[in-house]
Amino acid sequence: MQVFTWRELLVGVIVALAFYVTELLVFLASSRKEISFDKGEIDSLREDIAALRAQQALMHKEMDRLREENDTPAPYSQAIRMVRQGLGPAEIAVACDISKGEAELIASLHKGKS
Repeated sequence: MQVFTWRELLVGVIVALAFYVTELLVFLASSRKEISFDKGEIDSLREDIAALRAQQALMHKEMDRLREENDTPAPYSQAIRMVRQGLGPAEIAVACDISKGEAELIASLHKGKS
């Protein structure tokens, strides 16, 4: 059984809302009835869609980062988190019970990634 995190569910809701708003706009645009919208309302809807797309992109990045951490064995994911916190290879090696060479490799691969 697939278990979803709250972040994944939030992304799903955002995507569903974006599709719903898009479908609604397409339906209204193709409708034969004349519907008048205030320019401010249309601009507001466009801004909402842009904001949803930006949030969706951020959530996808976060999901990718979380998947990367979850796919990595525990001491290595802890080491990656420690590198991102700015700790050095020597401290990481001791805290994660890995060799200094492994800690240096992890630090060089993940330094500067956020």
